[in-house]
Amino acid sequence: MGTASPPRRRWRFLWHGGRLDLVKMTVTRTGPARTSDVWEHYERLDLWTAWAPHLTNVRADTETLLPGTEGTVRALRVVPVPFRVLSVQAAQGRWSWRVRLGPLELTLAHWVSPSSSGGTRAGVTVHGPAAVLVAYRPLMGWALSRLVRVGTGR
Repeated sequence: MGTASPPRRRWRFLWHGGRLDLVKMTVTRTGPARTSDVWEHYERLDLWTAWAPHLTNVRADTETLLPGTEGTVRALRVVPVPFRVLSVQAAQGRWSWRVRLGPLELTLAHWVSPSSSGGTRAGVTVHGPAAVLVAYRPLMGWALSRLVRVGTGR
């Protein structure tokens, strides 16, 4: 008889030394919206729910995107998620923020730029636990697809 091998852990790739593995994921979408319109939908917090359907409410201590802005986004009408804007580089069409839900933390770096084919390319790079990013990827793709179509009626 041989030695029995240890049982396989289904989520072994998530745990390393008793902590969640952190990974990086980038999602981009290109669409017909003008870059200035897309940036406005980032910059004005009251417009976030127009393109990010998973966000059902945004409350913050500023009305526009500024470094240090703090607030709470409500996801799916149920989950309040505190956030802090880390940086804003409007001239480059870039901004970043950190969201935290209990022990889980994500850092998101967004950007917009004109697309070589016309319209706008928008993207986000997210740093966080692998399992959260795998689940979040389709939702982020859907939201960015909506963002790059703002104001076009598409």
